[in-house]
Parts: sequence; structure tokens; C-alpha cells
Amino acid sequence: MRTRPSATTKRPSLWLRATAVTTAVLIVGSGCGSRASDTEIAEALRGPSTTGAAGAATVDTSAAGPVGSVAAPAVPDAAAAPGSTTAGSKAGKPAAGVTPGGAATPSSAAAPAATAPKVADKSEVKIGMLGPWSGVLGAVTASAPKTLQAWVANQNAKGGLNGHPIKLIVADDQGDPATTLTLARRLVESDKILAMAGNINLFGFPQLESYMRSKNVPMLGDGIDPGWYSSPVSFPVTSHLGDQILAGLQLLVSSGTSKMGMLYCLEVAALCTYFRDKTLASPMGKYIVQNYQVSLVAPSYTSQCLRMKQANIDAIYLLMDTAGAARLVQDCAVQGFRPKVMLLGLDATKDMPTIPALKDTLVPGATASPATGQGLPAVENYRRAMATYGPTVGESGTGMLAWVAGEMLALAGKNLPAAPTSADLFAGLWTVKNETLGGLTVPLTYAKGKNAVAKPCTFLWGVANNKFSAPQGAKLFC
Repeated sequence: MRTRPSATTKRPSLWLRATAVTTAVLIVGSGCGSRASDTEIAEALRGPSTTGAAGAATVDTSAAGPVGSVAAPAVPDAAAAPGSTTAGSKAGKPAAGVTPGGAATPSSAAAPAATAPKVADKSEVKIGMLGPWSGVLGAVTASAPKTLQAWVANQNAKGGLNGHPIKLIVADDQGDPATTLTLARRLVESDKILAMAGNINLFGFPQLESYMRSKNVPMLGDGIDPGWYSSPVSFPVTSHLGDQILAGLQLLVSSGTSKMGMLYCLEVAALCTYFRDKTLASPMGKYIVQNYQVSLVAPSYTSQCLRMKQANIDAIYLLMDTAGAARLVQDCAVQGFRPKVMLLGLDATKDMPTIPALKDTLVPGATASPATGQGLPAVENYRRAMATYGPTVGESGTGMLAWVAGEMLALAGKNLPAAPTSADLFAGLWTVKNETLGGLTVPLTYAKGKNAVAKPCTFLWGVANNKFSAPQGAKLFC
């Protein structure tokens, strides 16, 4: 039986190794050297691309930003609303963005009441988004802020949060815990955000959570760090990552796998090691006969492939990014080793479906697959909105996570008063009970004074015809 991390669960101290990232605080037009090489590898593996690789960036798509606000270059993959303006970034400050205009229909579960305003003409509400959007991890996460920007445009076209237009402020910590805390203080104390949404906090979550708790400002996000499930200000919008891992491994075992290898990333050492240890200690641990810590940008994985081949391993579970996973699979194939492969949905980038080496990969997803649209209105709404406001962003695990966070924000904010505060948003969040947002995520429950509860399940993503697929629709695997 799987167990949820408790309030006393020891959380890893999430420090990125100095060789993996820089310490700049704002999103920039191009990533660091290691990310560029990662992108080049992905492009080489999938062949010629019709669209260029987009760097992580922030965008101001407001008709008029606040006095003294600083905006970053427009995101090339996200469509700005009419009347948008952009300007250069100033180092040391997060950039701001508001995206009104356009039209699309939100999911039924997250939609405001029928009497809600159709025009966002009340006071503006500011929402922050904090994570490692560039650098070596940007290849995996960059779609998240672009997707949430598209969600904001779509939601503002339908009246925002009960008539309040949403201003999204995206801040990039590039995986540096000190920068995470600095940017959080600026978002809360200077920008006066109502909440954070769509966060991906791989580093320094305990410090971030402590600060946000001291300010009583809610966060809606990834649920990767176990601390998301033991904090009064944290509202994870998916099942715990450990539950997704175990559900995926159970699928492999049920398909006949008896000996597995596990490879986990060096760049997010503390978290990846934490999940390795939890996996090995679980009932699935007995099937894992070899495990290796590897770099996402290692020049070769041949030695690991040969050792796993000699051990007759028949499946490998990868806590790696898409490009690194593809190179590993190719290195193994050169050695005549072709095991089943499992890669987590949150590591699945928009490039993944176009890389032949990963076409048969098992992908346990944090959310419903973006290909589940037919018959699932909540996903159909996502696809329509992205076609309007982010037509070239592409589909990814972190992008879907950001969209789900937006939909939860819409649900919690559907009754915001004329002068909303974070306390009003907390009140809305505490009404959430067994909520799936129309099938986008697992059943979620938030209650005042209690830990968040997420059903310990995963969705199943696949790849078909160079696109993500949904081989089991919106079925949950628990």
C-alpha cells in the first residue's frame, strides 16, 4: 500500500549543483549552454523541425501595465491579445503580464456561475508564477508559463475571476533556491499578488513554503515536493509524483516486467534521490535490480546500458528529461538492448512525440493527456484556447499542469468580492471536494486546517503519429 507523505516527512534540501545552472533571476531569450546542447540533441534525434526551439521568456500582454512596471520580451510561442505591449527586461526583477481579449469556453467544472460577469471590468487581480523556466531545466518547463499566459487570455475573455481581470507575473528562479525566495518576496510584497499558480518548485520549497505561510498567500502548483501535502498554504493540483511513479511501475509489472533498471537525474539531485529512495522502499522496489544517477547531458550512457543488458533487465524507469531519455534509449539500442521504457508525464516535452526512440514509451501523466479531447469537454476547451492564444506552444506535461492550475484558480475565484484578498481565495479553495476539473486531474480535496488530499493515481499518455495520444482515455490507474 502506498502512503502519503505526512507533515513530519523529511523533505530534501533542494539545491541544484553549481555546474547545472546560472544564478540569473529573470527569464531570458536563450538558455544556458547546457540547455542549448540539450535542445540541439533533441532536434537531431527527431530530424528537421518546422518550428524553432523557443527560449523561456515572460510577456506583458496588457493594454497598459502599472506605473513603473517592467516587462520582458514577448514569448514567441504565445499569442498576445489585441492591444498588447512588450518591452525589455530589467535584471533582478520578475516581469509582468496581463492577457485580456479573445474567446473560448472554460471547462464546466472550473467555470464561474451562470450569472458571473462576462466582462472583466472590475479591479485587477495579480497572480504570480514561480519556477525554473530557463537554464538546463527550461527544456522541460518552458511550456508552463506560456500555457498559463494562454489560460489567462482565455479566462479574461470570459470575465476573469468573477469580473476581475487577471494579471500574470512570471518569475524565473533558474533553479537557485536563494533566488526563489528573493522573487517570492518581490511578488508578494512589491507586486501584491493574490496567489501563486502553476508553480514548479524543484528547489528550495521548504523555504518558499515557510515564507508564503508567514504571509498567508496560497500557492497552486506541481505537488512534486512532498511538502505540498502538509502545508496550509499549498494546494497541489495533481497526485503526488511518488504516486504517479508507483502507478506507472505497477503498469509495467502487470504487463509482465520482472526486472527493472532505474536512472535518475544528477541535476535535480536531492529530489531525484528522494524519489529513488521512496521507490526502492515501496512494494515496487523489489523489481528494481539496478539504479544509476546520471547527468541529463552526459556524452554517453553506454556503460549503464551494457550493465543492464548483462543483468537481463526488461524495463527501465527514467527520471530524466526528454532529450536525455532519447539519447539513453538510442545508446542502449546500439548495444542491442531494447527494454520497455517509462518516462514521467511531467518530463514529457512537446518534442517527445517526434523522437522515434521514444515512440513506445510508457508515460504516466500527472494530468489527463492533451489528446483526450474527444468526449472530454475540459480537454476540448484546453485545445480550443491554446489554438487561439498559444498556437505554437505545443503540448507537454508541464504545460498541462499549468493549465490545470489555472482551472483550479478559476474554480476557487468564481465568487471573489469587489475588493478581493488572499483570504477570499483561501475560502474558495477550501470548498474544493473530490474535484477533477472535468476529468483533467485526479480527485482533489482541500479543507481548512487539513492537508490536501489527492487520489494516488495516474493517467496514461502515449505517442501515435508524432503526437501525444490517450490510449486509455481519461481512465485513472491507481
